[in-house]
Amino acid sequence: MRWISVLSLFFAVTAAPELASAIDVSPSKDTIPRGSYDTGGNRFTIFNGDPKRIQRANAVDPKAFEAKVEISPNPLSLNVVKQVGPNPSVKISFSIRNHAKKTYTLSFPTAQRWDFRIINSSGGVVYTYTDDHEFVQVIGASMVNEGDKLSYSESVDFNDMTIQLTPGTYTVQAVMANYPEMHAETQFIVSE
Repeated sequence: MRWISVLSLFFAVTAAPELASAIDVSPSKDTIPRGSYDTGGNRFTIFNGDPKRIQRANAVDPKAFEAKVEISPNPLSLNVVKQVGPNPSVKISFSIRNHAKKTYTLSFPTAQRWDFRIINSSGGVVYTYTDDHEFVQVIGASMVNEGDKLSYSESVDFNDMTIQLTPGTYTVQAVMANYPEMHAETQFIVSE
């Protein structure tokens, strides 16, 4: 008899967890209390936000940026530059400054952040930055706070130019990658 009572106690203990109530966590059912994600009222959260409103908030206003491009040396003397070293070059610098009272996030589909080209007085393209470079296919972003500036520079070797520099007036046009509205241009003079 004692053996039967021990056996029945054993079955009762092992069957007890299966008799306990279970919690249904099926994703098809509304099991999350509404107060944990509903902020109520018209307060904005990512859970009840309007996608168009989010897109407008993240939109970049190109008028909020001041773009500037510079070349050095300017004016450029071919004789002086060729005497300096075996590989004469010019330095192109491009910058954009956020003059708005808002922080903007600029997004880029690749590692490229800017582009520029040098054009002679007859409209011939002397050099294009992207023709000479490859960019990693990685999405990126740059955050620009109020008053902040993004700056880029590159030295262009005379040997990389498709048309050799001759005395005259040239134009440098620079543009922010993925934001063609953010652009600038400047002229420089090349003398003998």
